Amino acid sequence: MNIKFINLLFISLAMNHKQRGEFIRDVISKVRDGQSPYISRAKKDMDWGMYDVAQCHEIADMIDMIRDLVDMAVDRIEKEGGVSESGPGRPPTPPGDVAKVLLLQSYLNVPNRVAEGMIHLFKEKLGLSKTFSYKTIERGYDKKAVYRILDLVFDLTNEPVRDLETTFSVDGSGSPTSVKQNYNADRQRQNSKRSREKSDQDDKFALSTFKKRDYVYKAAIIGVRFKLFASWKSTTDHSIGETTMFPEVFFRAHQNHPNMAMMLGDGIYATRPICKILGNKGVTPRLLPRRNITQKQKGVKDWGDMLSDLSEDVQQWLSEYHMRSISETGFSMVKTRNTKPLSKRLDARKETEDYLRGIVHNIRRLCYIRYMDGIRVDPGATTGA
Repeated sequence: MNIKFINLLFISLAMNHKQRGEFIRDVISKVRDGQSPYISRAKKDMDWGMYDVAQCHEIADMIDMIRDLVDMAVDRIEKEGGVSESGPGRPPTPPGDVAKVLLLQSYLNVPNRVAEGMIHLFKEKLGLSKTFSYKTIERGYDKKAVYRILDLVFDLTNEPVRDLETTFSVDGSGSPTSVKQNYNADRQRQNSKRSREKSDQDDKFALSTFKKRDYVYKAAIIGVRFKLFASWKSTTDHSIGETTMFPEVFFRAHQNHPNMAMMLGDGIYATRPICKILGNKGVTPRLLPRRNITQKQKGVKDWGDMLSDLSEDVQQWLSEYHMRSISETGFSMVKTRNTKPLSKRLDARKETEDYLRGIVHNIRRLCYIRYMDGIRVDPGATTGA
């Protein structure tokens, strides 16, 4: 098998431009059909003893980290002008308190009324300044001040690995709002209707057959080493596609990880405009092109470089590209922890509920990274192996 690819390498080096294009398209077709020989990477060693310790401490660590992350986010925002909401009516509940309860509610996957009971149980542990009702929790899902805190908490979860994570994977998915929905099944059904000559995949998210209960769609970027989401964008607008959302999620991920070196993605993202966006930030693309691809750069040098790298060292290119499956692993981890469909009915609240799942995933990952990788994960602390 190795000898075969060594021969292909020598052949590709001796090809002219037209032959190289045919060679690339042949490799892509074999990869998509599962017929391309590939040398698997060695499995990562797992310290199961420390994993057991992390599991035993998970709930306590989660509560502590939710409290510390939100407190740090509130402190940073207050230095920039504050997060309080003033106006007529009842005295506002501190948005930081609401954010803490929403994160704990999402982690434990309980409804609003049960979440109100948790306030009395975990008030001191979470550092809440007061008790409040489930209606305040409900309203917190579309409060701008609360969402601003959640945004910063998400960014803070990336700080401990900022200088350690350099390779990322992008993908899209959908969270159901009904037990009758299955995003993967709908996605496959959607793509099967499109001819292979036109496109291997559709950019638009899978459309639900339940008009009143559509999916909450998301595009997210995840680090392949620590499996922390570097950016996450939820939306109820199914008229847009993953590539439309890519610039926003990419720039946020790059802001959280300025040392980003490589981006992985499936055929949806294998376009010249996306390669140009990545190239402008010095990020190497590993995006599996469509079968009928051409080498024409059309002003995008990174597109030509990506295809050239593929033709010159197929195994190395594939070893980098196939780490793209980590994005699917990340979504699977979120879905495994959240077996119930989204429960909110207003679009803004659906998006917040879905976003909370991504934030909670990151916080939980930090709880495990602390034990498994020996990395300092104190809120606000950057890279410390």
